[in-house]
Amino acid sequence: MDPDGGDASASPTLRGLIASVLTAVRSRPPAELALVALPLPALLVGVSLLPGVDAWRFSLATEGVFENRWTLWTAFASSFVHADHAHLADNVVNYWLLVAVAYPLSVVAGWRRRLLGSVAVYLAVVPLVSAWATVVALGGVTDAPTAGFSDVNSALLGYLVAVWFAALAAESDRVRGEAPAGVDPRWSLVAVFASLAVAYLAPSGAGYFPPLPSVGSLFAIGAAAAAAALYGAVGRPRIAGLDLAPERELLYVTGASVAAAGVIGSLVLVPFGSNVFAHLAGYVVGFAVPFAGVLADGGDR
Repeated sequence: MDPDGGDASASPTLRGLIASVLTAVRSRPPAELALVALPLPALLVGVSLLPGVDAWRFSLATEGVFENRWTLWTAFASSFVHADHAHLADNVVNYWLLVAVAYPLSVVAGWRRRLLGSVAVYLAVVPLVSAWATVVALGGVTDAPTAGFSDVNSALLGYLVAVWFAALAAESDRVRGEAPAGVDPRWSLVAVFASLAVAYLAPSGAGYFPPLPSVGSLFAIGAAAAAAALYGAVGRPRIAGLDLAPERELLYVTGASVAAAGVIGSLVLVPFGSNVFAHLAGYVVGFAVPFAGVLADGGDR
């Protein structure tokens, strides 16, 4: 019961979610929380203070990521450089927003080490993959330089989709045998294929990224095929019987909302000047890394 005499467990509330998050934060080692929240923003701010970092932006006039050592360096380093302070602040806030839901979901899923390992892979791989994708898509169309951490943030968005389903799978393990409820983490593949279908079918705010019905249709078919295969193998997701605490329900609602808003904001309604191809590359790599772990686990979390 809450202090006002109402039943605090009757429905999820923001106050309950904040209290639950604070309790979870206190239960985690401070060093682990600091490792998740602080080093990357500090790195981005530190890089922005270095003299001459504008030269680190990746030029699309190049013929390829491996053209020479300087090109390779800028392909990597450009992900940590920003056009201005507003650009930097936007990416830092987006990073914090993503990890604020991805971290507690990782704790629920038992993915704390997988989160840290995935981020390490993203930092090493995503900048080069996004630079390559951008050159393939826009090389020869423009020689504008590209920069920004949004490709790595998009990778975290892909991770968020994977860990959302993995956390629900962990909840399923808790009640398995007690209720006909359960979620297989491989259903995340359906969500990602569906989101990519929407990205390629819907008009975007970027003129250089028009709708591509043929590509979007392939992803839609892939989503339908994956859904049919999973339905036949493990049945449909059953969330209603998980009997989650209201605050835990709100965590999943918040995670799904952040993921949906992230997909719309980075892949669909793209602000003018944003590099949607870098976002796409980051999103795909970001999902593929933890999903490979799901497959290695045999479909368990």
